[in-house]
Amino acid sequence: MSEEDNSLFLEAMQDVTPLNETTKQPLYNQGKVSHTQKEVIKRVKRKQKVYKTSLETDNPHKLDKAKHVTKVTTFESLFYHQKGIRLQELSKLKKGDFTVQAVLDLHGLTIDQAEIESLDFIHRAYQEYFRYIRIIHGKGYNSDDSYPALKNLVNQILRQTKLVLAFSSTPEKDGGTGAVNIFLKSH
Repeated sequence: MSEEDNSLFLEAMQDVTPLNETTKQPLYNQGKVSHTQKEVIKRVKRKQKVYKTSLETDNPHKLDKAKHVTKVTTFESLFYHQKGIRLQELSKLKKGDFTVQAVLDLHGLTIDQAEIESLDFIHRAYQEYFRYIRIIHGKGYNSDDSYPALKNLVNQILRQTKLVLAFSSTPEKDGGTGAVNIFLKSH
């Protein structure tokens, strides 16, 4: 520091008094944590645990395209469930008798974009403790192939994602074979 800088600093600090070291308060006193603060800390720790578990359960950006999933046509309904799902839950899913907590619309996206968006959407929904979500993939009228590209991609993603307990094409009033209702794992 130059002599000029040093004199400017001393001039600026002449009215400052040092803190009394005995009056310093610790930033965090565990003995004096309120109930609300404890709840916030628990919630943050739980969210970290859930996020870590979801990363261990599934890699959100990894889809095994080598796994063979039978292609579906435009008007074919999608349906899948893991073992152990109650019949009441499956019936609710097929009929759409639940509140959709989040929706993702894939219209206009490329296959690569749709894959990333779908996987991210499922993981975000799981982290937000959502159980019922919907993905709108469309019926594939504009697909170059004779099979709807986005619909088949969504079918493959949902069958490989461990967070998905079941899924079913929506009732006609909600898009029919152009959208899928999804039932996610609970925490």
